[in-house]
Amino acid sequence: MALFVRSLLAAGFAVLALSSLTTPCRAAEPEDEAGDAKKEAKGDDDAGDAEKKPADTDAAPKEASKPEAFGHGGQFGLRAGLVLGYRMVLRYDNSPYCAEPKPAKEQKDQQKFCGYPAPLSVDLGLSFAVLDFLEPFAWARFGLAADTHSDTNPLVMIGAGVRLYTMSDAAFKIFIEPGVALELESGRGTPAWQLGTVEYKKDFVFHLAAGPQMDFHENFGAYVTGGVSMGVVRALGSTLDLNIGVQGRY
Repeated sequence: MALFVRSLLAAGFAVLALSSLTTPCRAAEPEDEAGDAKKEAKGDDDAGDAEKKPADTDAAPKEASKPEAFGHGGQFGLRAGLVLGYRMVLRYDNSPYCAEPKPAKEQKDQQKFCGYPAPLSVDLGLSFAVLDFLEPFAWARFGLAADTHSDTNPLVMIGAGVRLYTMSDAAFKIFIEPGVALELESGRGTPAWQLGTVEYKKDFVFHLAAGPQMDFHENFGAYVTGGVSMGVVRALGSTLDLNIGVQGRY
């Protein structure tokens, strides 16, 4: 009997020991499953963050827009200006008079040097810009009234020249304008001026001007020039002029 009781007690202790060993293993399984769930949730969050990020964070920034260029290269131009001037004349003996002649004096003794406001005139030019800074042109100048100081008809001048620009691709630019021309008007034939052998020769004129130009558009601008036009055949005469005009280009 004692042996049977001892056998039962030993079997009970064995069952309890076996239970204590198996219980921690069962409790660990939910923790492992919870850990796996957390890892899966974190993976989903990382994937969501990846979707929220810009598709291409390394994309190069867009190039800054270039400033608008106002060069005249390859463009035809037509310009028109209004010219105010002051004329100075040093006469040769047979030059047209530059003031009303005095009948009591011989032709060589008439007034030799004169200065007076020149009649208002219109300046026109047709150009083609070979390069942005190089713009050859043909030009003409027409007086709006006769020159009563020299008894000549309204001015007629036809010539050619070139404009040379600095800062040629900028909206605001400075240019210099050399040119040559023929002056073609004749005398009016007023009787009081017909003393001696006055000659109204065709004149050869040197022209030089400079000034600023402001281009408001690639096809349109305005300019102001100050310059001098000097004739050498009819008399030694020069006109200081101020030219205010506009230019259209295509």
